[in-house]
Amino acid sequence: MASASSFKVKVEGGYLQFSAAHFITYGGKCERLHGHNYGVTVEAEGTLNEDQLVFDFTILKRLTREICQRLNHRFLLPMKNPHIELIASADEWEIRFREKRYVFPRSDVVELPIDNSTAERLAEYIAQELLEALAPYNTLNVQTLTVGVSEAPTQMACYHLDLRGRLPG
Repeated sequence: MASASSFKVKVEGGYLQFSAAHFITYGGKCERLHGHNYGVTVEAEGTLNEDQLVFDFTILKRLTREICQRLNHRFLLPMKNPHIELIASADEWEIRFREKRYVFPRSDVVELPIDNSTAERLAEYIAQELLEALAPYNTLNVQTLTVGVSEAPTQMACYHLDLRGRLPG
C-alpha cells in the first residue's frame, strides 16, 4: 500500500492582520469592551497541481488580506449571539446585555454570522469567507484549509476545514 503524501503552504504576517473591538459572552457574563491586534495565518495542504504548487501564495495572501481589511477598525458584532439583544436603526446598532448598553454607528460595525466573537469563531468565519473567495480558482488538489487567528503573540485559535470529497465546480 502506497503512503499518502502531501505538501503545505502557509501565509502569515505582513498585512494578514486586523485591529478590531469586541466582547464575548460566556458563563452568563459579558466581557468588557476591548480590542485586539489580530493576526491571521492560513495553511493550505494538498497535492501539487500542474504548476507544481499546492496553491499560489500571492492569491492566497491577497484573498486573506481582503477579508482582514473588511474586519479592520470595526466592532465585531456576532449577529447570532443568543445572550445579547440587538436593536438596529438606520444609523446605529444598539447592543444590550443585562444592564450593559452599547451604541455604535453602523459604519463602525461589521455584522458577522457567528454566535460569539471568540478567536475560534473568527477563525471559522475567515475560513468560510476564504473558501468562498477561492471558488473561482482550481483548488481540487487542496485537501485541507486551516485558518488561525491570534489575539496576542502567545494565543491562537485555529479552524480546520477538510475539503476532501468535494465535487468539482
